[in-house]
Amino acid sequence: YLNWTTMIHILEQQTPIWPPGTVHSYQPYTYGSLAGELVRRVDPQKRTFGQIVHDEIANKIDIEFYVGLPSEQQYRVSQHVLDLNVKIILTGSMLTPFNFLNEPRTHRAEIPAVNGITNARSLAKLYASLIIDEYCSELKRLDIKQ
Repeated sequence: YLNWTTMIHILEQQTPIWPPGTVHSYQPYTYGSLAGELVRRVDPQKRTFGQIVHDEIANKIDIEFYVGLPSEQQYRVSQHVLDLNVKIILTGSMLTPFNFLNEPRTHRAEIPAVNGITNARSLAKLYASLIIDEYCSELKRLDIKQ
């Protein structure tokens, strides 16, 4: 899951586990990799998913958002802390994914559905840009008529 090329190769070789259309399942590591690879393949420049996010979204609306954190930004990342009530519900094997999210090598990897890293201001600005008709260079108030 940390090596993009390896993950895509494994997914390309995978055959369906059950007949298509009979069961639905979601797994963020594989789903994000499949979607990210599709985006990469249709990109004329063949950029990585993280580079596309950086170039086409983060830079255009002036936010700090990474899918594949640059090493020099690692010191700014806070630790994931799993709520005690959730720990009681989950088994030990289910806790493993939460632990790996604190590893710098995971932060550097491009895992589209799992490790987008940002700060509160940038996240707010990203969502604001989704509800405003144009990319915004500063947060604007959304006027909603009652």
